[in-house]
Amino acid sequence: MPDASELPQSRSRPPSHLHSLAVLLPQPGAPPVSSSSSLEPPKQYSQQACALTTLPIASLPPNVTIRAPTKANIHLLKRINSLLLPVSYPENFYREILQNPESEILTRLAFYDDECVGGIRCRVETEAEYKAVPEKLGAKGNGGSNILNAIAREGDHSRLDPAGVVSRISKGAADQPTKTKIYIMTLAVLSPYRSLSIGSHLLDYIISIAAKDPSIDADEAYAHVWVANDGALDFYRKQGFDVNSGTVVQDYYRRLEPRDARIVFRKIPT
Repeated sequence: MPDASELPQSRSRPPSHLHSLAVLLPQPGAPPVSSSSSLEPPKQYSQQACALTTLPIASLPPNVTIRAPTKANIHLLKRINSLLLPVSYPENFYREILQNPESEILTRLAFYDDECVGGIRCRVETEAEYKAVPEKLGAKGNGGSNILNAIAREGDHSRLDPAGVVSRISKGAADQPTKTKIYIMTLAVLSPYRSLSIGSHLLDYIISIAAKDPSIDADEAYAHVWVANDGALDFYRKQGFDVNSGTVVQDYYRRLEPRDARIVFRKIPT
């Protein structure tokens, strides 16, 4: 999703008709964020935690803000995802964000003035959960989130339960002390706004929280990226992700050619 350059440009608000230029490619970014219009970190996290980043990121323009999901704006995240992503997510995907504190802190929306122009949603996976899902659901794949997204693509929304399907099927194993992974479920920014560092700030926020929150204790973040999406692969590369040695998941996408996705990943400093 990211443009070749993410440096902020001096320009007026992009006209609304340009939204039709949005492309379906995953995009990242993230720094300190809050539920208000300012960019202060949430109260339960320190400034040091939210400032952590591996690569330098250009400052956001003053009229761009990163906000927490609320009942009043969650439909805007759904709109962004439906416009840009090849996976259709059911209502409970968004409902769970507001019901689960962990999901809420790993979800953020980006606004240009008062217009939502992007968002990110992630989930936490333990090693046991990550390995257990393919076996328990009886589907082939290279990870729990791969299977969950495949279920969404097939339209069997009754089996997609981001709130707890993974933890239920591997309940005993999940209680074992272990490092976790952050799975980037959705990350999208409307194309006219991709040169403003919005994707980078969204992603950096998530990495920061994952690195410092002891209840998450994650050592890696990862995502699936369409193998033909050179822009997204380049974006993740600039964010410190390994985009070359990850597994290539065959037939991950049903509506794209080629259908394969590459797993990109980045170690989270502890």
